[in-house]
Amino acid sequence: MKWDFERGVLAFMGVLILGGVGFIFWQDAEASSLQKKLGNAEKQLAQIGEVGQQVQLLQKDIAGDMVASGQTGPFEYLEKQMVSSKIGKKFNNQTPVVEAHPNEGYVDTRYTMQVAQQDFDFGRDQIANFLLYIEGNTTRMKVPHITLDVSQRKGADRDSWKPRLTITDRQPIAKTGP
Repeated sequence: MKWDFERGVLAFMGVLILGGVGFIFWQDAEASSLQKKLGNAEKQLAQIGEVGQQVQLLQKDIAGDMVASGQTGPFEYLEKQMVSSKIGKKFNNQTPVVEAHPNEGYVDTRYTMQVAQQDFDFGRDQIANFLLYIEGNTTRMKVPHITLDVSQRKGADRDSWKPRLTITDRQPIAKTGP
């Protein structure tokens, strides 16, 4: 077989056509790979957007929370709730007990409150209202333990109680460094 100029040109064009077809298939595979990566990136952006919205909602909640935002300290907050719930400032606060949980990322401060004088007692509805005020107006303070002793006051009715409350103030530990 004799290779002349026309056959050489045809062979060269055949190689170019095969190379072009191969290039097209290679580009299609690359485009498909990029499309998959784009889909994953879109999903990640959507997740980031959702997390961002959750963070904004939490920041809004904290801004409205007097204790969590730092507008009021725990003692002042408890006194305000005593007044707001109309139970009055009739409790003694014992020295708070601080319990750190660094692995979990928070510190608990426990406040134990008991009735200040023997003639102070409360009905269950007054106590419940006070507890609702404590837990309902902040996300940081909860009442994990309540003891109700029957009032020994002379003339006390059957629904007179002397509460002893343990209130926990949970604060996140501020992160330092990376």
